[in-house]
Amino acid sequence: MLADRQLGVRTRGTPVLDGHGAEVTGPLGPLRGPWPGRAVPQPDGTWHLALDAQAGTLLVGDVVVEPSTGAEWTVLVADRLANTDDPALAYVRIKGRARVSGGTRPEGHP
Repeated sequence: MLADRQLGVRTRGTPVLDGHGAEVTGPLGPLRGPWPGRAVPQPDGTWHLALDAQAGTLLVGDVVVEPSTGAEWTVLVADRLANTDDPALAYVRIKGRARVSGGTRPEGHP
């Protein structure tokens, strides 16, 4: 997949366990990036995103941002993919859901 836009990330940090044993994360951090990336809508309403490997490890609930348009996607799943022939071609593959301004859930969904 060739990059067609610049994407950055806002992460919540590494999850920790609260006093009741429930996994919790912090608030979204500052924007990191942007780096070359791509976003493709899917028929089921999700998006497939690809982002330069410099984005690092992304976890469920982190947010991918397109600074030029303000578009945001909540990470549902993310994998770092390596290219055995050329490490420079490594990237992060993400399945995300578009965030909605004014959504009622913390991740920005209605």
